Amino acid sequence: MKVEVSIDPTCKEPKVIIHTDKMTDEIEHLMQSIASAEVNTLSVFSDRGVEFISCGGIVRIYTEQKKVFVQTMVGIYIARLRLYELEEKLNTQMFVRISNAEIVNRNMIKHMDISRTGTIGVELTGGIKTYASRRYVTKIKKQLGI
Repeated sequence: MKVEVSIDPTCKEPKVIIHTDKMTDEIEHLMQSIASAEVNTLSVFSDRGVEFISCGGIVRIYTEQKKVFVQTMVGIYIARLRLYELEEKLNTQMFVRISNAEIVNRNMIKHMDISRTGTIGVELTGGIKTYASRRYVTKIKKQLGI
C-alpha cells in the first residue's frame, strides 16, 4: 500500500481519499481507524456535573436499567449517548463489543476464559468479571486475533 500526503495551505480541513480497485478488509479496517482516531476523550456526567475522561482510562461501557454507564478505575459515570453510538465513536483498536449491553477496553483485559460451550468469561483490570454473549464470540476472536 502506498501512502501519499499533499500539503495545501488553502485546505481548511484534512481530507483522506483512498484510491483502490476493490474494497478489502484491510481498507475497511483503515477507514474505521481513521474515522475513530479523533476521539481521545469522552464527555460523561457525574454528581459533580460534566467531566471529560480519557478513553484510555475507560475499563468498560455497559448498559443497565436503560442507562449507559462508563466505568474507569476512578469511578462510574453516566453517558448520554447510546451504546451503539459510543461503539461508532470509539477506536476499534482499543475497544471491543462483547455483548448487546457491553463494550470493554482491550487494554484492560487481564484474562479470558473460553469454555467449550462457546461462552467467554472476561476478567478486567480491577477485578471486574463479565461475560461475552455467544453472538459476539466470533467477532471477538477475530478482533483479538484468537
